[in-house]
Amino acid sequence: MKMKNGSIVIYVSVILTLGIAMGMVYSDDTSLFKILAIAPEDVPQGFVFGTIPNFAKKVFTANPCVVSPDGIRFLASRLYPEGNANNIKSIYVAIMATEARPYGDDLVYYLLVFKDSKSASVEIKKLQDYYQYNKDRIVLITKDTIALLLFADDVDNYKYIAELGRKLQERLN
Repeated sequence: MKMKNGSIVIYVSVILTLGIAMGMVYSDDTSLFKILAIAPEDVPQGFVFGTIPNFAKKVFTANPCVVSPDGIRFLASRLYPEGNANNIKSIYVAIMATEARPYGDDLVYYLLVFKDSKSASVEIKKLQDYYQYNKDRIVLITKDTIALLLFADDVDNYKYIAELGRKLQERLN
């Protein structure tokens, strides 16, 4: 009887651990985020990491940050048309603002990691369609199950995200 109870405890522990882990960022994502993160020296001159207003702290706990599963569900359809949170495994975000407007979102970088190749294919197609209509304000870089999405709030700031995109592309390769 002890053996049976011990097996049940182990089984339940494994299930709980897997359930908790499914809501977390996978370790391989963490190393990817470190490689493709925006470092302070990457922030264009005249810009800073933006200050997150209180109302947005449910989605962006810090800046830069890894977005929580609840944040992913909130953001997905707002990030690009028909974005599906069920296809997104994790998101890293960095928001940059001009020094004069630290609460702004003049430049925003999203690193999206999709759950698998099929999910990536579906979501990257949506991203590419969105990019086609916003080429003057968006840089999109994709590879396998990863999408790097950089936004410039103002077309005059496109040059900054283009430069960031070149740096990130080198790191991705």
